Amino acid sequence: MHFGKFIRTVAPLAAMAAMGMALTACDGRVTINGEDGKKLSELDLGGEAPRKLALFGPDTVKVSQGDKLAITVDGDPASAEKLRFSLKDGTLAILRTKDWTGGPAVTVNVTMPAPREIAQMGSGRIETAALDRDAKVNLMGSGDVDAQGISGDKLELAVLGSGSMHGAGAVKELELKVMGSGSADLAALRTDKAEVDILGSGNAAFASDGEVKAKIMGSGSVTVKGRARCTVKSVGSGTLTCESGPATPASDEPAAPAPEASKF
Repeated sequence: MHFGKFIRTVAPLAAMAAMGMALTACDGRVTINGEDGKKLSELDLGGEAPRKLALFGPDTVKVSQGDKLAITVDGDPASAEKLRFSLKDGTLAILRTKDWTGGPAVTVNVTMPAPREIAQMGSGRIETAALDRDAKVNLMGSGDVDAQGISGDKLELAVLGSGSMHGAGAVKELELKVMGSGSADLAALRTDKAEVDILGSGNAAFASDGEVKAKIMGSGSVTVKGRARCTVKSVGSGTLTCESGPATPASDEPAAPAPEASKF
């Protein structure tokens, strides 16, 4: 089984590049597109509202749907003072100052169009009532994302680390990748078609009456509710459990081509 393509897909640098952000971390300092970010009071909210959202750190971001960008912060004033914001190329990024040494997390309330892309890095949490009809979600770290109003054509989800994704709704196509011990709790999400890759001890759950293909390396598990037609390729003790019956072992794939040179 060839997981090289899977690993490249969920690599953090690839996720950041996909969102049009250049992420740099040196001596504990995080910059985005070469910037440290601005105070909320210095951020220009008057332009076109962003469609992409990135969170670095331990804070909670609550997203409400709206055409115009609006941001407020609730919580400890001293901790809120250490927040910084970057708004560039359609991406809103929320991070901490380079001299932040800890303190209580705060809640950032954001009004924006339904996010097309979300990147969650760190131990924080993102809550959104909706996603774009063709959405991408990347989790890196121990944080989590909660999206209870998913409705659209496709959801691409990658979980790298011990983070978790919770979601409900319906999509035509689900592309799900878990690397590490993270989880994708999508039992309340129904999809017509799903492709799942698990590398490690992570787990996933969703519902489908369509076609489900899974590749599992390690001890991870996938649970599918409904009448799905399931096929699986696995190495290790990992399992694909389908409510409709045992998964069919997939036929061997042709050898993968030589890996392409990294673009990052």
